[in-house]
Amino acid sequence: AATVNTFKWLNARKGGSVTIPCFYDQEYRNSVKYWCKGSKRTVMVRTDSPQRNDQVSISDDPVHLVFYVTMRNLGQEDADSYWCAVKIDGVQDIFDHLQLYVLIGGQSVWTESWMSAERKGSVTIPCHYDQRYKHHVKYWCKGFRWESCSTMVRTNSPQSKGDVSITDDPNKLVFYVTMRNLREKDSDTYWCAVEINMGQDYGVFLPIVIGKEEAQERKSETHSGPTDAPTSDSEVFYSTLLHKKPAERRNVKELI
Repeated sequence: AATVNTFKWLNARKGGSVTIPCFYDQEYRNSVKYWCKGSKRTVMVRTDSPQRNDQVSISDDPVHLVFYVTMRNLGQEDADSYWCAVKIDGVQDIFDHLQLYVLIGGQSVWTESWMSAERKGSVTIPCHYDQRYKHHVKYWCKGFRWESCSTMVRTNSPQSKGDVSITDDPNKLVFYVTMRNLREKDSDTYWCAVEINMGQDYGVFLPIVIGKEEAQERKSETHSGPTDAPTSDSEVFYSTLLHKKPAERRNVKELI
């Protein structure tokens, strides 16, 4: 069946930017691609017309069978459903759906929208947190369900386990997780988490996708300004990772 694939859920920060990859089959290398918003699938940008407006731009990379959409200066009104789309002459176009959450400035924990790295390589994830959690325990959790994710490393126990390590920098209000010797099975949803004594922990999800060749680590950031969009083999993104729904966080304030 004809396919176009992207992530199902992504976070981005208010005032920042996010780049979304939309992967497609080789037979659509020369087809028109476009980006839609909302249940009515309102077209925002297309590859065969002005490819940019004040907030959204689209660019096609037929060599890697992917097109990228970048959204800038995000506001809460941009929290919505979106669609990667490929125009198919004579038949119905193909779509894939993404839900974008726009996080306001007061959330307790935040990180990148998503990250990718290559097999046998490494990746370092920055997990930012609020000042009030400067002296709290931080940890890194694997699995798309928050309530059942598996803790890999913590800042109050051995901070390195196998190929994963964690370090906290309370002066900069950020902790870092480094994963080395990456394998394709490391593609999953992960969580930056802060332990709350006598309360529910805070966590924010981060999809990580592992490619097939050694290459420089790349990421899609949620800051203002240009975003470094990754290149990767489209097959990687056809995994079930893209179709997993991260569970609701333990504190719903993290989503609004």
